[in-house]
Amino acid sequence: MRIREMLEIVALVTEWAGGRKQAMAWYRAQAIPAFGGRTPEALVKTGKASAVGDYIDHMVLGGFA
Repeated sequence: MRIREMLEIVALVTEWAGGRKQAMAWYRAQAIPAFGGRTPEALVKTGKASAVGDYIDHMVLGGFA
């Protein structure tokens, strides 16, 4: 289940991250201020994949981090 969630999130950011490798780097290392500095990877591991997806959707629409 978590692998599928990770792949979905990586797919969402691949284009604007500059490619799949960059998207994976973002997933593993990008601290998200809105989530107390936790990474997307840490959030998915704790069952918060939908929150990461909502965050990405918010950013795509021009929202702030």
